Amino acid sequence: MEHRSRHAPALRRFLWGAATSAFQMEGAPACDWTFWKVRDEADRAARLRGVGHLDRTEEDLGLLSSLGVNAYRFSVEWSRVAPRRRDWDRKAMDRYVRIAARLREAGIEPMVTLHHFTNPGWLADGASWAEGDARGEFLRFAEKAVRALREHVRLWVTFNEPNVYVTGGYLGGLMPPGRKNLREGFNVYANILSAHALVYDLIHAGARERPAVGVAHSMVVFRPFSEKSSLDGWAARVAHAFYNLSLIEAFRTGTLSLRLPFLHEEAFPVGTRDKLDFLGVNYYFRLFLRLSPVSIRGPEYFWEDRSRRGLTETGWEVYPKGFEETLRTASAAGVPIVVTENGTAETSDRRKIAYMKDHLRVLHRLIREGTDIRGYFWWSLMDNYEWLEGLRPRFGLYRVDFDSLERVPTNSADFYSRWIKKHPDPLHEP
Repeated sequence: MEHRSRHAPALRRFLWGAATSAFQMEGAPACDWTFWKVRDEADRAARLRGVGHLDRTEEDLGLLSSLGVNAYRFSVEWSRVAPRRRDWDRKAMDRYVRIAARLREAGIEPMVTLHHFTNPGWLADGASWAEGDARGEFLRFAEKAVRALREHVRLWVTFNEPNVYVTGGYLGGLMPPGRKNLREGFNVYANILSAHALVYDLIHAGARERPAVGVAHSMVVFRPFSEKSSLDGWAARVAHAFYNLSLIEAFRTGTLSLRLPFLHEEAFPVGTRDKLDFLGVNYYFRLFLRLSPVSIRGPEYFWEDRSRRGLTETGWEVYPKGFEETLRTASAAGVPIVVTENGTAETSDRRKIAYMKDHLRVLHRLIREGTDIRGYFWWSLMDNYEWLEGLRPRFGLYRVDFDSLERVPTNSADFYSRWIKKHPDPLHEP
């Protein structure tokens, strides 16, 4: 299978980067996350301002040059550039254009994410990803955003973690819109993937220089709580097939096939065959599943410190071996892989550096063995607003004082910078 991305200029050098999202960095006055289950006034304020990136954009971009990365992944906040239906804020869009232009001037490749979980409030009130009318609104937004940015941007992520958006927003009720409906969830997944296919064509059609377009796919290592339990084993296999494999297969076949034994089976034509230039992989942890024969709510999921490395501040297990397993699974997509997110929430620099070192060693070994990996983006450039946890988790290479909003470099930033200098191009190391 031939893929244009193998020759896309932006993927010819290894991408060392850091990743962020607009809402988590700059907040938003009126998106579906702004007022979703607000815990207190501090939480509300953080959703409105993020960590002050809107007022500190120049300072924050300067941190990237200090860090020594050659790529930066950021997103466009849809609700900021389209505050009302059919209303376009050119000034807000121009800010994102200036960010991309500044990055290119500094020799840093911008990777732009068009949809990173958030929808404008007006969309959430009057349209639905389940019914498909939200797809049309998204395409109008994407067309304008791509037209504005394409002079400076060659790397695009259409959607961040569509499987998380579906499971969190439409199956588990943990994210907006807080639904728990299997049928709706499947329809949403299909509409998102078909929207990707249309935006993929849009980006390629008007590009002066060959772009690379992908999806950032969350991948989790699922394990049965008990190896002796056939129910636990079944739950882990089903979760792996739905969460990890269904998207990969959709890009190979053009059909989203959702097969949940004894529960549901359906196939949606989504038009995605061969419309993927790279697969973004977001990897963080291993998850254990337990299914009771009398449960009517499905399997329980949780983390345990079976690797004996200690749980992170978000309660996640540190499991570098799962990173290898995930990247090998992702290679079945038949396109280059870019690690679009990998990171850990740790106040301790010692633990954060240990996590980084273990995962980067896996990355380098797989590249030497021939796995087609073209980039690695640490999550995150700086501490920011974490979707379900607020300001507590510390994922950043730069520490943020949430009162003064001062950015302070950490030892993990220094370690990452030194690693990049030592391994500038893992694709061509002996």
